[in-house]
Amino acid sequence: MTDLIAHIRDVIDQHDERNGHAGGALSCGCGATHLSDHSSHVAQAIVNRLRYVSAAFDEELTVLEGAE
Repeated sequence: MTDLIAHIRDVIDQHDERNGHAGGALSCGCGATHLSDHSSHVAQAIVNRLRYVSAAFDEELTVLEGAE
């Protein structure tokens, strides 16, 4: 569980909202620009990371199941 929290914390740290707007749109610390909704951008980044963690976990389970 601690690793999952660390992954989410990393995503949040990498996606700080930048002050100022680029043509009325927000920009992000990850380099994304022209965002209409920074919160949705960060939420999508968290979901993407969770999918990655889930896939890695599934792969480990497959390996363990094969070892039995």
